[in-house]
Amino acid sequence: MTEGQVFQGRAARVPSGPWDVIVVGAGIYGLPVAFFLARRGVRVLVLEDNAIPGECITVNTGGIIRISYSNLEVLKVAGFGRRIYTRPTEALELRRPVHLGFVRTGWGRFVHEGERPGILDQIERIARGAGQGLRVEARDEYLGGLTAPRRANLEKILDPDDFTHVLVDDDGGFADGGTALTGFLDGCLQAGVAVSLYSRVVDFVRTGGRVTGVTFERWTQEGGKHRVMERATAFAPRVVLAAGRGNGALVRQVAGWEMPTFTSFHQLPYIRNSPDLDFAQARVRIGEPAVGWRELEVIDAPVISHWRNIYFRPEGHGLVCGNHHHALQPDDYQPTGGVIDTGGFTMRVGLDQVMLDSVVALMPRFPVLTSNGLNLGRTPADIPGGAYYMNPEELPFEGEVPGTDGSVFYAWSGCGTGFKLGPGVAWLAVERLMGVPREDRLIASTSLSAERAEYFYPPGTSREELLRLFRPVSEGGRLIEIGAAGIAPGVPR
Repeated sequence: MTEGQVFQGRAARVPSGPWDVIVVGAGIYGLPVAFFLARRGVRVLVLEDNAIPGECITVNTGGIIRISYSNLEVLKVAGFGRRIYTRPTEALELRRPVHLGFVRTGWGRFVHEGERPGILDQIERIARGAGQGLRVEARDEYLGGLTAPRRANLEKILDPDDFTHVLVDDDGGFADGGTALTGFLDGCLQAGVAVSLYSRVVDFVRTGGRVTGVTFERWTQEGGKHRVMERATAFAPRVVLAAGRGNGALVRQVAGWEMPTFTSFHQLPYIRNSPDLDFAQARVRIGEPAVGWRELEVIDAPVISHWRNIYFRPEGHGLVCGNHHHALQPDDYQPTGGVIDTGGFTMRVGLDQVMLDSVVALMPRFPVLTSNGLNLGRTPADIPGGAYYMNPEELPFEGEVPGTDGSVFYAWSGCGTGFKLGPGVAWLAVERLMGVPREDRLIASTSLSAERAEYFYPPGTSREELLRLFRPVSEGGRLIEIGAAGIAPGVPR
């Protein structure tokens, strides 16, 4: 198999093809789509508007790797992805080893049956559906099974009286988004994929009702400004849109449809191991047999997904903290910071107000949020973050873009679930492209496909009309709050 190639810089000239498939976007959907296609002998060109890993949400995601979804078909797809994250060289059958940055720390979904009646039945159903690997433990059983250092850390993070049960996944953990993308890039090159960086799609080439290629601009940055080096065209009978928050505009451009997909920008504050916390540390192994193992020291704690819509995961000697807000913003949104008002004294911080208000409200239940180690930043640049690309079901989907005569396909969107489900959704997209009958695909249902709901609305549909879809089902909308464990209380899945 011929090694793939990365095109960048002034001297590189991207072949116009024809290619079999052009993939737009080199994130956690685009690169796996390209890899799986190339392994089937398909000639693939990936166009990425930035570098790899670049600045996309994949790089700044919390990176939680778990399989717990109340929809057991989605759980199966998450399991497909986890095998790749934990053993990429073996799972992808690569001749040269790669690493996707997975760290096995364990994971737990902390729930409160008294506050959320019925939640215990739901997590027990998930544990049964997953087979071996997940279990439900009552609070006292869970705490009693922890080592002394891990229990002490947990009690510094959260109020032990604020949960009644834990859905436990000892094989869960997290992966580094940037490492994952560079690992997938290496896999793509081994499979023969061509990748053009700093290449922005600006138009589509059409023959009749079909798209037969794309026009793109290759750019560079000089003096802090973007400068177009050249405009080029690449040809292919099929195009896959996996461009993150740029996907909506591309669908509008290629087919005129409006989509109920919106940006929700999330920041990831860091909590350092300050003296008032004094977290115990643990050494964990990362890597895999094909690559070799190395040890990493992290805080001795699992990834925590809490019913109050907040999560924590180890990051070095401290923690990354994320909470689940649903504020929908323009696709070009950038954080502006927030203001803490302590009654006469105000202070500007880098954490956006929508997240800051939530953090302040959660402080009584989470001691770690009152620590001197919490970094609220002086400006937004002090806090990493990225834009989730949301839809009303909060799950990603793949499918064909209507009106393109089977020439343009879509793969993306779905809040924080995208990172762990990305490889599996990419596999479903490739099965569609290769004509695999639905009953023979990884999952036969439409749980992660465009057919599960309406996603393409007529030209002229206003933003206000599309935003109505984000109302709860009880209010006539379509919003299903999946939450950190793939649970939608009160909504059959």
